[in-house]
Amino acid sequence: MSKDQNVKEIGRQNNSLELKDINVSFDGVKALDSFTGTFSAGSLTAFTGGDGAGKTTLLKLLAGRVKAASGKIAGLPSKERIGYQPADSGVWRDMTVLENLRFVAGAYHMNSAHAQERIDYLIESAGLMDARNRLGGQLSGGMRQKLGVIMAALHEPDLLLLDEPTTGVDPASREDILALISSQAVEGRTVLFATTYLDEAARASTLYLMNQGKPLYVGDPQAMQNDAPGKLWQASLDIGKPMILQSSFGTSLQARPSKVAYHNWQRGDTVYIWTSPKDSRAPQDFRRTDFDLENASIAFLLSDEEKGHATASASATSESDSTDKPCKASASIIHTSKPCVNAVSITKQFGSFKALNKVSLQVNPGQILGLIGGNGAGKTTLIRILLGLETMDKGWVSMFGGKPSFSTRRLIGYVPQGLGLYRALSARENMQFSADIYKVAARGWTALYADSLGKRPVGNLPLGSQRLLAYAIAAEHQPKLLVLDEPTSGMDPVSRMRLWRELHRTAANGVGILVTTHYMSEASQCDRCLILSHGHTQAEGTLEEVLRGHSSIMVHTNRWRDAFALLKQANLPVTLDGKTLRVTNGSETEVRKALAPLGMTDRECAIRQTDATLEEILAKGSR
Repeated sequence: MSKDQNVKEIGRQNNSLELKDINVSFDGVKALDSFTGTFSAGSLTAFTGGDGAGKTTLLKLLAGRVKAASGKIAGLPSKERIGYQPADSGVWRDMTVLENLRFVAGAYHMNSAHAQERIDYLIESAGLMDARNRLGGQLSGGMRQKLGVIMAALHEPDLLLLDEPTTGVDPASREDILALISSQAVEGRTVLFATTYLDEAARASTLYLMNQGKPLYVGDPQAMQNDAPGKLWQASLDIGKPMILQSSFGTSLQARPSKVAYHNWQRGDTVYIWTSPKDSRAPQDFRRTDFDLENASIAFLLSDEEKGHATASASATSESDSTDKPCKASASIIHTSKPCVNAVSITKQFGSFKALNKVSLQVNPGQILGLIGGNGAGKTTLIRILLGLETMDKGWVSMFGGKPSFSTRRLIGYVPQGLGLYRALSARENMQFSADIYKVAARGWTALYADSLGKRPVGNLPLGSQRLLAYAIAAEHQPKLLVLDEPTSGMDPVSRMRLWRELHRTAANGVGILVTTHYMSEASQCDRCLILSHGHTQAEGTLEEVLRGHSSIMVHTNRWRDAFALLKQANLPVTLDGKTLRVTNGSETEVRKALAPLGMTDRECAIRQTDATLEEILAKGSR
């Protein structure tokens, strides 16, 4: 950055990086708005928020890939002492794993012997030993992201910048990547990473909740739950469901029929209401409850929204609320008690690889089924078979009580992970194209929402707006079954909450919904979950049933760095959760044995069992 840009750089002091009043704009739109922050060596800092919140811009700024218009930066290392992983992993696809790493080592002029030692260590830590001679383009998404992390960390930088290193990654690889990231902070590096997963952000020592280029909250993730603005109320589903059903999607996604209506959302069998600090009302039959990290994030974003700052995803839309309700189901759609889809003992093999082995599922009208699993688990193959895009080797499928046919599959709305939008067309043109295919009128709230996005090509819209548009188009022809592949990836918590509220409204109208997700709080939104691992059914049932009987080990100690190193040496899978350690696959006896060299008392080192998260269970099943 040059002085004529009004950006001052000051030498590295006290091993901390300081930014003050940093401004970055693109085409007149502020990507960073007077951003200020301090980051210490040995710290792990998470940046969360929706697409367009400023996370990527900040990391690119520190990596020297974008320039600031004004502000001060103190303690920024030289470029040779910075490691950066872009959102697309940064892996060269036509080079092998080893060639990628050796190329990076050469670029940083590393001593060849030391470079090879680091390469061997990091490849083993990342679980890539068996893939070291595989081309980057032939790696799974999880492997490619792991390679991107160790490429950025190879030269032992002072500052490590990771842009959404786990987005779209299977649960086992997510845990591996988080362990790699944790180890870099333990080794004394300043680590900054962007994520849309709040469960990952919760593991950082400091969390920045970003919106419109500004941090809405900075601090300890646990403290954030105590500092959330306003009040949170909860009630059982039978009490709160009518309120959910009366809420409108709305053209602006503000989703309130009037300014006096409550912000409300559903999670599992609980309905929540948030009231602002200025709102003294107490919702009837609701009781006060504490914030968790997800609800605290929603509260901060809603509070900011009420001050006149839209969330990143909603900023592309109209500012006015809408009371337009979704169009009623067409006369051709008759609700039935027969399953929307029933698949029994589906088996599919590609050569010697068995993608699915006797997998069964059933989605009933009005039911939300979560299909959960990592890369290679068989989710995509199963969905393609259900949609008629792939043939099965064994098993059978029925749709709406009969044999799958062209007419029954017209009753399905589908949103692929790639969204299925034509990027060069406007939102209205995408919607009209779909309406013409299904021979329905482009009208109602779907048309209003598409028009609110303007005439820009959808490829230029924020990812969150694209995802909401893809859902709106998929639901436009009033399908009886919705199939959604990770529909909320990259969304901010408020937009994610609003889409899920609409899914609950849709299910209440008798539509069956099959949704894939890696996100634990989203799994709790589902009536039932089906977990796949290596083509097999690992577990099935409600989220509570799936989690029952699984545990992890938590370690609390002031000597957490030493404890982390010893647990790694014992080959126990360990990650940081703030400054608490979580061992995801091992017994309490094994943990105590590994930590024995520290000679700490039970008071100095508290070790206890805790409930495992869904991600930890999935990681165990994928290994």
